[in-house]
Amino acid sequence: MKKIIILLLTITAFSCKSQIIPQNNAYVNIPQGAYIKDTQNFLDNFVGTWQYQNGNEQFTITFAKELHYNYDSWYQDILIGEYKYVNSSGVTLINTLADMTIPNFPDPLNHQIDGATSLVRLQYPPCPECNIGEYRIKCIFDDPDRKYQNLAIVLRSISPTQIKVKLFREGRSVFVDNNYDAPDDMRIPAAEYTMNKI
Repeated sequence: MKKIIILLLTITAFSCKSQIIPQNNAYVNIPQGAYIKDTQNFLDNFVGTWQYQNGNEQFTITFAKELHYNYDSWYQDILIGEYKYVNSSGVTLINTLADMTIPNFPDPLNHQIDGATSLVRLQYPPCPECNIGEYRIKCIFDDPDRKYQNLAIVLRSISPTQIKVKLFREGRSVFVDNNYDAPDDMRIPAAEYTMNKI
């Protein structure tokens, strides 16, 4: 009897640590050791290189999928990315695309874009044109020279060759060492960009 109880406790402990939560149900209480898994491969819709072009202005993003990222108390499939932005005058303001090719990058969360929070139609920022049951993905978005800014992007898959990317300020900037004179304007305009796969 003692062996059966020990076996049941072992199986229970193992099953708790390996609980899989589908990506589109990420707004549940996440148990210790759970895995928020992209069970429907939805994140694959964003993997690759995408570009917005309007005259001289160009915004290019490259995404990759990182499996089973360890957040210490749970695991999650996430997107990581880097980007390049050329303003309407043709001046390159930011270009971190080369960081996607660094082998053994120290921590995926050190990329300029990371995360994969599932959003439904009316979650902020709302998407009235989205269909009921349609998911979008929100990621953290960093300006490498203005890490104190609290920026995010929301990704919406339109087709296999087109996505919409909404860039916005998610909260107030957090200045380090009380450096309130640091520039706080967004170098990439907060807007929705329609991007095509290249």
